[in-house]
Amino acid sequence: MSEANIWAAWTLHSHDALTAAVDRVTPPGLGPRDLAALTLLGSHEGCSADWLFARIGLTQSGTVRLIDRLESLGYVDRARRGRVLALGLTEAGRGLLAAWTAARDAASGEVLGALAPAERRQLNELLSTALRRTSRARDAADVTCRFCDWPACAACPVDQSVGGSP
Repeated sequence: MSEANIWAAWTLHSHDALTAAVDRVTPPGLGPRDLAALTLLGSHEGCSADWLFARIGLTQSGTVRLIDRLESLGYVDRARRGRVLALGLTEAGRGLLAAWTAARDAASGEVLGALAPAERRQLNELLSTALRRTSRARDAADVTCRFCDWPACAACPVDQSVGGSP
């Protein structure tokens, strides 16, 4: 049995389930990057476009266009705070984010459903260990967690990886 094959098959199986969840909840014209932006904005209310662009894999101008699109669709609002435009979610944005979180959780349940509860806990511990042991800068950690339900992860292993802490 090849470790690389098993890892690749598990990763692709998980990716396919996550992609299907994205497709179930996103309105036409929106995709994973839009959901990542909404997820990050939902957890970092009042952040700037500069903060966001380093975490969603777009250029600064691409991020502004994404924000413009999400604002025109009624998911994001902007408020001037001094020299900074603070970003936030509208009620519709919070609704889409809640639908996305539920779909993501359902996809996780589908992928992990073949495992017994003890096996799921063991896998969770092993994945947490691997995430914790991968040293990251703060913005890279936020990229890793761009689809996470941030309030649900109080002892986040990715947070613990920032700056190389074990």
